[in-house]
Amino acid sequence: MAHFLVRLGDARSEKMTPSLVQDHVAWLAGLSNAGTVILCGPCSDGTAILVLQCPTQEEAERIAGSDPFAREGAYAERSVIGFRLASPENHFLLG
Repeated sequence: MAHFLVRLGDARSEKMTPSLVQDHVAWLAGLSNAGTVILCGPCSDGTAILVLQCPTQEEAERIAGSDPFAREGAYAERSVIGFRLASPENHFLLG
């Protein structure tokens, strides 16, 4: 499985209604239950990140685009980039 960082930028708080936030949280819960979201959350600079685990860049793009926040334009910017997860289990990529 590959890992992808989804970065959301330029938050539009006026679009983040309580109903939309609830839809977003339900979407995240479904992805978490499926083992697709590794971590997620808002950042202090008005951005937000999600770390996804899925097979391909195309799948990561599809998942990011299915976010209710994406549907309603709650963030003006979205980027999805692949990365290699470094952890104690893989010796921080040293072999």
